[in-house]
Amino acid sequence: MFDLDFLILLLLNLLFNLAFFVLAMVYFFVEAREITKPASKKVLLISVLISIASIGNALMMRYLIVFPKTESYDLNSTYNLVVNIISAIITFFTTILYLRAGQGLSHISGLPGSKILDSNKDERTPINWKYILLPIPILIIWSFVWFGLMPTEPTELALASSPEGEGLMVYVYIFFTASILAPITEEILYRHFAMGLLARWFGKSKAAVVINIGITSLIFAMAHAGVVTSDWIKIVQILPAGILFGWMNYKKGLEYSILSHSAYNTLVIPASILIEHFFL
Repeated sequence: MFDLDFLILLLLNLLFNLAFFVLAMVYFFVEAREITKPASKKVLLISVLISIASIGNALMMRYLIVFPKTESYDLNSTYNLVVNIISAIITFFTTILYLRAGQGLSHISGLPGSKILDSNKDERTPINWKYILLPIPILIIWSFVWFGLMPTEPTELALASSPEGEGLMVYVYIFFTASILAPITEEILYRHFAMGLLARWFGKSKAAVVINIGITSLIFAMAHAGVVTSDWIKIVQILPAGILFGWMNYKKGLEYSILSHSAYNTLVIPASILIEHFFL
């Protein structure tokens, strides 16, 4: 069945990603290239690791995990493997752009940016895990309450993306994808770069911060369309998480938003299994 809403959201996401890429190139060569030169080796290493991890994830999908084949999707196909490997290679270059452009924009706009990439900060303060973990149960409760009030069904894409069986490799794949790869790549784009960009445009007044977090959270939520039959229900469900990750990035920097995102993705899956097992 033709889904006009999903098509519109897909096109918007493509436009946002294209705009981000072009703007990252512009700000990298105009402003960030010289500012972030001391961090270039760290950025290169991080980009290589992310690209290798993405290739490993693609190989895992092709050879170690079994996905249900649907009318429109076959994630175990060689074609899907080739597409994922090409995407992983492209990710190497885009990660360099988003990390360095985002770090440069953060320096100019007064945002924390990434402490790992900031060579001026020699002292490493320990991670405040309470700051990261305390809001997570609220997000999980919100998700279950919202989906309870507004039930929906998974799309064909969501069903095709759900591994069959319950073996060890299935759990390894889910953890690797949801708790490591997705938080890192999404936070680099939607928080580190996008929030740095909007801070560069709008400043750091209270109103500007609200607009910044609101816009980037909405774009982040729209990128999760296509997993349930009513996209607006998914957008409303994930929007508070985007706001939390944006606030973490604004207050503490990229590493905190990645850890918060990873903690949420890690804990929401077992919480779903427990609720389904004991209450449904």
